[in-house]
Amino acid sequence: MSTTVTFRRLDFEEFVELKAKIAFHAIRLSPSISAFGENIYTGSISGNGKCFLFEYHEAQIPAASFIILQAGRLVFYHHASTVSPVSIQSLIRGNITKFCLQEQGRFCLHAAAMCVGDGTVLFVGRKGAGKSTLAAFFHTRGHAVWCDDYAVLQQQDGTFYAERGETALKINPDTADSLNITAAQRRPVFELPENWPRSIPSDGLTRKTYFSLQPAASHALPRPVTAIFFIGPRSPDPPNPVIPIGKTAALAVLMDEMLLPGLNSRNYMELYFKSAADLVDNVPCYGLEAPDDVSRIHEAYHSMLEKISRSTP
Repeated sequence: MSTTVTFRRLDFEEFVELKAKIAFHAIRLSPSISAFGENIYTGSISGNGKCFLFEYHEAQIPAASFIILQAGRLVFYHHASTVSPVSIQSLIRGNITKFCLQEQGRFCLHAAAMCVGDGTVLFVGRKGAGKSTLAAFFHTRGHAVWCDDYAVLQQQDGTFYAERGETALKINPDTADSLNITAAQRRPVFELPENWPRSIPSDGLTRKTYFSLQPAASHALPRPVTAIFFIGPRSPDPPNPVIPIGKTAALAVLMDEMLLPGLNSRNYMELYFKSAADLVDNVPCYGLEAPDDVSRIHEAYHSMLEKISRSTP
């Protein structure tokens, strides 16, 4: 399925004029105490149907705003002069494009995908479960990043394929330090002003860096998904890091990890449920209890490779 998102930057007056034509109402607001946050609104406009406004703010003052029209195919945006191009591109490549693809009817899974052999393996888990740490370890062992944060999947004749997406992992400083990833191998996800007000809630996002040991992504054909690992709570001393997981339990995790729940249309939610059910029916699924000591992450890595080799024809 061919999809395209067109982004058009407007100056302040043009954006205000467009915004004034739409009666927006809030559907998700960040806490008022947040130094950095995301507010989401919905509305409708004649000739374009339902539309959305994603607004990113610094101390409740809008810094970057995106109006999404035409079922995710057209985005108008404006940002303050204090917001760097690097930060804008990170927002576009993240939640904005992700939401647009879902609006276009694409099956988007909250997961990281790494290349193993001729296929890809998906890492699924709650925020903070360790997806990025595990993916970064795989990457340091020579596995290419196929996509990070979300995977766009398509199905053909019972086989699921992952499209190539963001090929740089977003990792936090602790992950980088624990895996001996040097400062030269990282670049900031967001460029912040020198007087940026630091806070614990915002640091979790704003201190992340991109990590990639491969060239920038170029067009490539989708790769088959050969296994899915559902990352559970870390364990002090797991006897076997890779454990069986039933299809019902796997599907429950996928439903719980739906991207941007509460914002998507009923049609997309039906598509997501059907696609997720087909995914766990057709792709080998495993649970993962990784050791909580990062120095032992290689144990999980080797156990995962063994399972993949057994399940791949």
